[in-house]
Amino acid sequence: MKRAHISAIAGLAAVTAILTANPAVSAPRPTHPPTVPPAATGDPVGVPASQKIVGMSAPARLWSERINEVGSCGVEARRVFATLQSNGKAQSSIIEQAVANGMMPVISYKVPSIDTMLSGGYDSWLKATRSYLDRLGVPVTATFWHEPYGDVDPADFRGASQLFLDAMKSSNIKVGPILNGWLLDNKVADFASFTNKSLLTQWDFVAVDSYQSGTADKPGNRLPARAIPLLATWLDNQGFPDKKIGIGEYNGFSGAAIKAAGEAILSTPEVWFGLAWNSAAGDSKYAPLTGDRLTEYQNTKADTRAARDTGC
Repeated sequence: MKRAHISAIAGLAAVTAILTANPAVSAPRPTHPPTVPPAATGDPVGVPASQKIVGMSAPARLWSERINEVGSCGVEARRVFATLQSNGKAQSSIIEQAVANGMMPVISYKVPSIDTMLSGGYDSWLKATRSYLDRLGVPVTATFWHEPYGDVDPADFRGASQLFLDAMKSSNIKVGPILNGWLLDNKVADFASFTNKSLLTQWDFVAVDSYQSGTADKPGNRLPARAIPLLATWLDNQGFPDKKIGIGEYNGFSGAAIKAAGEAILSTPEVWFGLAWNSAAGDSKYAPLTGDRLTEYQNTKADTRAARDTGC
């Protein structure tokens, strides 16, 4: 599948300049509808192929405040960060809150020890976690060790990811990585080192976290939207042109950056979900969604291409 590329050009007053002024910086647009029905390819259950899941990531202590600010309608997924537990119920209160609110939990699991994971020491923990998630009776995603670059040796990550896949994958539990999106800018070999052909074949999706480069005072020219065509093209080159894509978190310093990311999520056929990071000032260099940044996120989740089954 051929895709246009997004160029991360900062300082534009409106995202229309990003999307239309220069063909080289247009957002990726569908070149053809999916040729294989979702059910035939193990695509996410319960989600029409034409609709995208727009969600949000925010600390638990701020979730109610942030959901009130953005409006619950159209927030279809919630990011959850968990450390594997022996009873399988890590972050169960947050997961169950998301389910009760009609949101798909996008869960990232870490473990206390990679060596113990590789030696099979957490096999029973993984089994308990799968049993717990299956009992929820709704679609969830499960990721092993999000953004592993700098934390986990690539070979160890691949080995642990295979164990995680074998233990966790089921009809309702879709398993895939959430890798460091910025590696696709200029460290593609490092990005690839956390994958292999076998994992790419088995993973239900491949996701990244993606942020605008620079700072609020000096925004960089690499917008969060860039990761989507970069990832899609990389997957094409690996022989997986129809692999589902996710954005675990995205954020930027302007309304234009948020709008461009939303458009890339909505218009790229392979994208399944995209979640905006919406934390507190001081938690990261990306301030909470306010002003035109908030408006553009709200516009993304209100778009007819986005699923709107929650809180409406």
